[in-house]
Amino acid sequence: MTDRQLVVAAGLFAVFLTACDQLFHVRTETLVYFWEPQVAGQTVIVPLTFFLAGVLMLGASRRVQPQALPVTGARRPVISLVLVTAAYLVSGLLDPDLAGAYALVLLIAWAVRVAVRGERAVAVAAAVAIAVGGVLAESALSAAGEFDYLAPDLLGVPWWLFPLYLHGALVAADVVALVRSRVATNATSVRHT
Repeated sequence: MTDRQLVVAAGLFAVFLTACDQLFHVRTETLVYFWEPQVAGQTVIVPLTFFLAGVLMLGASRRVQPQALPVTGARRPVISLVLVTAAYLVSGLLDPDLAGAYALVLLIAWAVRVAVRGERAVAVAAAVAIAVGGVLAESALSAAGEFDYLAPDLLGVPWWLFPLYLHGALVAADVVALVRSRVATNATSVRHT
């Protein structure tokens, strides 16, 4: 994945995640933004925040994802994105009293996915680092007054945020692998012509 491809993918993530944040967290009042200016209840830096998160997550995945997905595995990023989007949606609909149980369900689901996928230890470590970084970044932004979660559990964020980032790290890894597979396929096609 080139730097340009990474920036484009991070931009697409920013648009998609800003919409998810609006639909799943702002409209359900799972969180409330305070910084101005705002558009539809979101501070205008939300897309930039998601873009930077995308750059960091894809960049970390790019460093530890050595292989491309087989061309037949191109559906894996879509499945990962659907799973993380569903998890994001549920986090906005969830009764705050169930945050701990939901976090456990997400954590178990992530562990199963990692095992089934046969992820290497370095990829698991990268996902954990991404999740810790995401939680700490959101905690810092909340402490700085950008937003508050309706029902924070630890460091100003809900329990389910950490495993949600773990699933997001799998999406980033799958996107990096997909882009690499497309580049490898195109390079092979060019060599054979």
